[in-house]
Amino acid sequence: MKTKNKPATMKKIILNISLLLFVLMPVFSLAQSDWMVSEKKQKDTNPITYSKESVKAGKVVFAANCKSCHGDPGKANGLPLAPPPTDLALQAFLDKNSNGSIFHKMTEGQATMPTYKSILSEEQRWNIVNYIRSFDANFTPKESTKKAAAKTKSKKTQEAAAITAPYFLDLTVDTDNSKATAVLYGTQDDEKVTIKDAEIFIGIKRYFGQLPIMEAGATTDDKGMLSVEYPADMPSGETGSAELIAYVVDKDTYGDISKTANIQLKATHPSHFKETRALWANRGNFPIWLISTYLIFLAIAWGVMGMAVYNVIKIVKIGKN
Repeated sequence: MKTKNKPATMKKIILNISLLLFVLMPVFSLAQSDWMVSEKKQKDTNPITYSKESVKAGKVVFAANCKSCHGDPGKANGLPLAPPPTDLALQAFLDKNSNGSIFHKMTEGQATMPTYKSILSEEQRWNIVNYIRSFDANFTPKESTKKAAAKTKSKKTQEAAAITAPYFLDLTVDTDNSKATAVLYGTQDDEKVTIKDAEIFIGIKRYFGQLPIMEAGATTDDKGMLSVEYPADMPSGETGSAELIAYVVDKDTYGDISKTANIQLKATHPSHFKETRALWANRGNFPIWLISTYLIFLAIAWGVMGMAVYNVIKIVKIGKN
């Protein structure tokens, strides 16, 4: 009798756990969506003045630490988690959360949202708050009357002769100084003019992607230019030839425009890969300690999977008795 009751008891436990998880998932989701911080923390003001520099700094930190889960603000392309990470550019979120709320949620974390108190400095977290607030249509940064007047005048001037499509991107290479320069152009009064403050990516094409060689969030200067130095001593095959790529990050505004250019890096002869026990060596000369570590972890992984299969088969056999 005891043997016959074991499978039934086990099935009952598994069923109860499954039902519990099924019930708790929406609870976790609701807890995340109704996440509020204390009234005192909500009233905390941002000690860092809202500025173009702060927004740019926040964007760089956001891209490195937050984008992987929340996605691009306004694009609704966050990770499909439960509960799903909030699109931080949603006006409903921005209306509901003060700067203090956003800062403390980032600091403390909850459920699937980790805590960033020991990962990011207070300055970095407040800069992210300014970056997120830049998407708020109802937000008006505090400015002096003189600065606001100058900004209004500048805005009117820009509106009178706005830079519009078509847009163009040029990429030139100074091989003597290992420097690449990207220039973004737009059209103003039927003339080709440069565009400043546009975020440009410049990198080197590699086997598994593009290696960035500019600072994260780098933008064009007042002349519409972005210049960077590329590592001419980087190993790049037998001939040393490589390809630079530059493109505008804000594709919604400027379109999908990019440019490429050939550059010469350090030629790497196949004999280089025959060095004894080096990380870049071929299979025959690869470090023994690294091969051994890999084989040990592989054996452990297969062992765990084997035990799992064995236990499943054992449970099935018990169920048939």
